[in-house]
Formats: sequence, structure tokens, C-alpha cells
Amino acid sequence: MGDYTMIADTSRYLVKMLQEALVPELVQSAEEIGLRSPEDRGDVVLGLFLYDVRQSGEVFSPLRVVSGSSVSRPPIYLSLYYMITAYAKGDAMYRLVQEEQIMGRVIQLLYDNPVIPLEKVCPHSTDGIGLHVQMLNPDADEKSKIWSFPNVGNRLSLFYKVSPIAIDSTVSRETPRVAEVDVHVSPKSGREK
Repeated sequence: MGDYTMIADTSRYLVKMLQEALVPELVQSAEEIGLRSPEDRGDVVLGLFLYDVRQSGEVFSPLRVVSGSSVSRPPIYLSLYYMITAYAKGDAMYRLVQEEQIMGRVIQLLYDNPVIPLEKVCPHSTDGIGLHVQMLNPDADEKSKIWSFPNVGNRLSLFYKVSPIAIDSTVSRETPRVAEVDVHVSPKSGREK
């Protein structure tokens, strides 16, 4: 399923997807697309910012058999929440048009790839569950709460949820195998009508 690196692996894969889709047509180099907080964006033209991680209520898994008599706790499933922001360079009129083109391409890319096969994010995974990419529509109040960086002006951003991200438990325990079953059957009491 997933190691503790799954959050970082997912973020890196999303950056790779964006780089492959935007460079060189809309962004000059892959280094200009990366994981960045809006308050520390550096020289990026497109920043992907993980602003929240929540336990997902969408998936439940029972205890898992690790080996013959050992079981482990089920993985924890998470939902990752991303904000994607464009920071084009140049004069204001050209910059705004370029940012809108970049955002349009990001929307197109993630709309065309609503499920990311897990083996692309985690090559050693044998689980068939894919990661679902969903565009979010926060209202103005929610956006202003997310974009709460001092001394940083609010910018047009896209918001996405990626789930379920599974992180395996390291807790396991030995359980004895069932060696004998004792079944008792009682005759039916009372009269039938």
C-alpha cells in the first residue's frame, strides 16, 4: 500500500505531471514549477502548495494479514488539499494573460486525469486503488482563510483534493490460528403452528 513517504511522493508526482504538461509551451523550464508556499515562492511561475491534510472517511479497511499468524492495523487513509497558483513574469497585461493560460492548462490536465494510477506515484505498490483528483469550489470566505499569508496579496488560485492516500501502519501482532471449531446445534423448541 503506502509508506510514510506517500504524501511527499504524491506532491512530487503532481509537480512532475504539471512540468510535463506546461514546459516549454507555457513555462520555460521545469525548475519554474514546484512545491512552494505563496509566502516563499522564490522564482516559480507555478506553485503547488499543500495547505491541508485530513483523514479520509471515504475508505475503510479491516485488519490486514501480514504473514501466516501476524495481522497489522489497517492503513490510515488521507485526503490532501492543494492550492495551485500562477506567478507569471513580465508586464502586468501580458502577465495576467499568461497566468490565465497556465491556469486553463492546469484545469485541462487535471480534468483529463481524474484518477492517477497508484503505481505511477508509488512504483512498488501492488494495490489497484487509484488517487482521485477533484477540483474544489471554495467560496470567497474559505479562500481568504486558506490564503492567510501576511504581507502577501491574494492571487487567483485553483484548489484540488487528492485522495485516498494510504499510509500503512507499523503496528502488528501475532494471532493464534484457529485449530479447532466446536459447533453446537440445539433442536428447535416449541410447537410449530
